[in-house]
Amino acid sequence: MTALTRTKTGAAVAEHIMKLLFDGTLRGGDRIDLDGIAATLGVSRAPVREAVLQLERDGLVDMPHYRGAFVAAFDAATVHEAFELYGMLSALTNSRAAMSGDPGLRETLGKLTEALTHCDQVDEFERTAREFRKAVNLATAGPHLRALLRSFSGLVPVAARFSIEDAMDDERAALRREYDALVAGDADAASAAALDHVLMTAENAVRALRRRGVFTSDPVPAETADPSPILDIVRTTAGGDRT
Repeated sequence: MTALTRTKTGAAVAEHIMKLLFDGTLRGGDRIDLDGIAATLGVSRAPVREAVLQLERDGLVDMPHYRGAFVAAFDAATVHEAFELYGMLSALTNSRAAMSGDPGLRETLGKLTEALTHCDQVDEFERTAREFRKAVNLATAGPHLRALLRSFSGLVPVAARFSIEDAMDDERAALRREYDALVAGDADAASAAALDHVLMTAENAVRALRRRGVFTSDPVPAETADPSPILDIVRTTAGGDRT
């Protein structure tokens, strides 16, 4: 039995199920053995039920009435869609942060960016990068936007880890571009840097999943999405009410 090593919550169970997705153990259309997962993790059925409800909200699980829980479509398009939406929200918070000129935020981001410069451990890099994004979000997002950002606490961070593992230097450079734009107070550059960064992370994650055999390779390379419409939306939204 692989018992959970941290608090036995639905979030921990959801993380376990996502790992099964990301290593190819579970695939689109597979039935999820809720009792088996509970037994494997040494938890009751309640947190497992909580986990699949969370994953259903994330679009990763289908729960037909009285038919159990099944893995929803899980492919490159699923990952890209999640990251495109997260990228749009991150572009919005970056734009607001650049316009705010908050010296305390800039100081915090400077320290985190400096820490990333000398970091070569995946776990430490991941924690520090999350702190960078969290600092921007807390400083600029109101309650509704924060709630939306929290809804990306599942698939996005799990997939992003592949990019950190495989392309840490690219991740470091992307965060540096965000920081430089934020310090310069350039809202357009800061939002574009955030969106470019998140889309790059998505592509790295998809590439890693293809290499591991979780996703099959596309016979025709997918076209790169034009970020201009997203940035136009961010530009018109960034100055909105944040109360």
